[in-house]
Amino acid sequence: MHVDVYGDPAAPPLLLVHGSTWTGDRDFGPGSGTIARFSQRYRVIVPDCRGHGRSEATWTDGRLDYAFAGMAADMADLLRALGAAPARVFGHSNGGNVALYLACQHPEVTTAAVLLAANAYIDDHLRARVPVGMNPDRVAAESPEWMAEMIDLHDRHHGPGFWRHLLQATIAETITNPDWTRADLADVHVPCLCVQGENDRVNAPGRHAQVLAEWLPNGQAWVPAGIGHSVHHEIPDAFETRVEAFFRDAHH
Repeated sequence: MHVDVYGDPAAPPLLLVHGSTWTGDRDFGPGSGTIARFSQRYRVIVPDCRGHGRSEATWTDGRLDYAFAGMAADMADLLRALGAAPARVFGHSNGGNVALYLACQHPEVTTAAVLLAANAYIDDHLRARVPVGMNPDRVAAESPEWMAEMIDLHDRHHGPGFWRHLLQATIAETITNPDWTRADLADVHVPCLCVQGENDRVNAPGRHAQVLAEWLPNGQAWVPAGIGHSVHHEIPDAFETRVEAFFRDAHH
């Protein structure tokens, strides 16, 4: 697993888990400024998830391994290996799903989790939107800039055409998991801040942040008005302020 670490080694650890088709630097580096902001107070740990960027890809029966539960296990192992457990965690989009799996299945390494644009279950909107929006042939025909970005981020490390495997694996997992119920989350006591832009075209129709905040015993929702899928990119000042307040409250 490729990982970059920033900030004071003695500061409290903060794990950042990037969104689908991106890398840690692409999601949290200069584009959003997340690393620069939070590394002033935390030891910021920024991995590339398995099969993304410079982290090794693994395969089963010719299919790229892509499972939120498996990625969460990778992250738990990484935190232990770095002597950084337990840590605060922030995950974006599918990284938010990984962060919630950490809180559910590895609470011993997770002190508080920010779940940005994570989903609670597979609703009809997700089931219909994701296979179309992430279809590799559609992306090649209609979103050449996105395709070029994925080639730059992933193919140069994993070989030509890898981006297509990554999209197909992402689709398969995203329309399958997570599919929590209230009972599944009833014993998750890690404090969770469930963040979702009011105009998030992926998650807002299913009210995922609001549902997660209701189902998680220590959950709370923040739904900033007029904002889309990447709150930390769109309103970085407000995001930093809100997350800092959440972390302070969670550790008092």
